[in-house]
Amino acid sequence: MTTEKLARIRAEMPVTENAVYLNTGTSGPLAKQTIATLTAENTRELMEGRADMTGFARLKETKAALRRAFADLTGATPAEIALTHHTTEGMNIVAHGLNFQPGDEVITTTLEHEGGLLPLYVLKQRRGITIKTVDLMDTADDGEIVHRLETAISPRTRLILFSHVAWNTGQRLPLAEISAMARRHNVLTLVDAAQSVGAIPLDLPASGVDFYAMPGQKWLCGIEGTGALYIRRERLGMLSPTFIGYASLEDSSMFDYDGAFMLAAGARRFEVGTVDRPGMHAMLANLRWLADDIGWEWIFERISAMATQTFNALNSLSGVTVITPKAGQSGLVTFNLPGYDPARAMTKLLQQNIIIRFLPYPYALRVSTGFYNTEADIDRLLGALEDILSHSPDDLPDFIPPK
Repeated sequence: MTTEKLARIRAEMPVTENAVYLNTGTSGPLAKQTIATLTAENTRELMEGRADMTGFARLKETKAALRRAFADLTGATPAEIALTHHTTEGMNIVAHGLNFQPGDEVITTTLEHEGGLLPLYVLKQRRGITIKTVDLMDTADDGEIVHRLETAISPRTRLILFSHVAWNTGQRLPLAEISAMARRHNVLTLVDAAQSVGAIPLDLPASGVDFYAMPGQKWLCGIEGTGALYIRRERLGMLSPTFIGYASLEDSSMFDYDGAFMLAAGARRFEVGTVDRPGMHAMLANLRWLADDIGWEWIFERISAMATQTFNALNSLSGVTVITPKAGQSGLVTFNLPGYDPARAMTKLLQQNIIIRFLPYPYALRVSTGFYNTEADIDRLLGALEDILSHSPDDLPDFIPPK
């Protein structure tokens, strides 16, 4: 059954048949029906125009359905979901929406992506907050992680910003435990979900997290420029809009020229204005395909199984150092070939149609194993790595960064 299902999935995602695609942590492979929806919607707008009332009504319905789809995936309610363009937008909405005062503290970690860190750096410049960075690179123990974060808390701490799954090590942080600890200290939690949503099971209300920023293009294999932000219902009133537009209002006419306006009742008050309409329709079709045709439980189990196989196989390969601390925590496995430049090794693999990426910190190689990957994909990767290791590091091709 799994073999037949994988064959159907891979036929729907052509890149998986044309390459060993192991880079979903950057952008997931697109499905034919996602692109078919995108093309059909673009064609409709080409032929019928982009400003008819029927099209606006359809978009309103699609956006509502998208909020429901993200809510269903995460255990939330649609009122707790705002549609965004990417993870970073969600991180910025929260970071700049909280009323920080000079001297307020935010705790973060050494596992964070710049999409989460840079908003904090701007807050440091603009509002004089203090940033405390907790080193988590050397521990995989959940209790120790919570302890280190808790030790950093002071009476001025207002927020802990961390990743559910670290983009650089693939480690899954204990979301519920950190959230519970933060609540005991009256501290908020903001989570970068770039490497978790669509890759591992989620129940955000049960986890206790306050804010959770998600992308659409990675493990959800959706359209670029899509995403969502979860805002726990009781935290909604704590955020002020930094950007605001007609889509932020309960109704686009609910304002007057004296400066009064009425924000939308739920998290959609943080949605601003014009969106890529065809992209919205395509993203909805994509999420329905994942949920209805494939099934989230199967997806999560498959990603974990493939990551575990990759982790174990790399650990057994002489000349490889695995950085990811545990098997199967996420779809990411980070490793190094000591003595071999990661960027040049990635370039060599690309020449063999094996698509992975290198990371700047730690300077290493990262594999993303998706639900669409096969055991043969992993065997191809291992064979290519063995070939690299059988040659001198100087034999690797040069890495030429994009200009």
